[in-house]
Amino acid sequence: MKFIKLSLLFLLIAGFANAQKWEVGKTYTDDEKWTEFIVGDLPLIISVPHGGTINLPDAATRSCKGAVTVTDSKTIELVKEIEKAFLAKYNARPFIIISNLSRKHVDHNRDIEEGTCGDKSMEKPWNQFHDYIDTAVVLAIKKFGKAVYIDLHGHGHTKQRLEVGYLLKAEELRSLDAKDNKQVAKSSVANLLANDKKLDLEQLLVGPDAFGTLIAKEGFGAVPSKQDPAPLEEDKYFNGGYNTVRYTSSKYPNIFGWQIESNYKGVRDATGRPAFAKAFVNVMGDYFKTYLKKSF
Repeated sequence: MKFIKLSLLFLLIAGFANAQKWEVGKTYTDDEKWTEFIVGDLPLIISVPHGGTINLPDAATRSCKGAVTVTDSKTIELVKEIEKAFLAKYNARPFIIISNLSRKHVDHNRDIEEGTCGDKSMEKPWNQFHDYIDTAVVLAIKKFGKAVYIDLHGHGHTKQRLEVGYLLKAEELRSLDAKDNKQVAKSSVANLLANDKKLDLEQLLVGPDAFGTLIAKEGFGAVPSKQDPAPLEEDKYFNGGYNTVRYTSSKYPNIFGWQIESNYKGVRDATGRPAFAKAFVNVMGDYFKTYLKKSF
């Protein structure tokens, strides 16, 4: 039932997106400015669900089962730095969706029940965030045919490296098998693999042109990558959440991507953000050429 509702909602949003004039480079917000949507002109959509710091004195703190309320600090600043770096190199920017609300009130990387913990007042911002992503999908697909989706987060784990989440668990990465249809179908690159039979799962996750491999070559360690194929058994690792599952599912056949859990030191801190943003732009430029056959 949820998937049926999602499909119908996406069709409505597609009609709305096509009807409204969306201006590239303009930032759209809800009335409260809790959610931002920056319209892009690249085949890249980046969402930032957990960087918000707006606290509402009259709103409840989420406390339902499974609720996590920790802020992914400086992820909003990081995506803004990434936008600047894209503009500097290509005079173009990704589509960017940001929640400015504290995760204490709403979690946009959970389904609406857990994301709002039953607080009806938080359903509006939860829906607004996802409506903006759906609009970005419609606009990107209309212009480019397919696009990369990245859900940007921050982790506090001991190892200072990017954790690239393709929806496969750490143990699955340790036994990665390009011929394992279950792993392929479960992964967040399943749509790309379905559309290009010349590619395989290992190539996309740990091959020489995988995102993790390319960003590690720029000096930012990442797992999985050719250099670091899988977390060790004792390592903590985030493999991707609700947003990555939703926007790389078969309901979005022209979208593929991953979740990034970024380390703080050297990536999200003040000195690291510009360097990482520049490296990220270099990598994504190569990635577009290789997997989307697009040059900018």
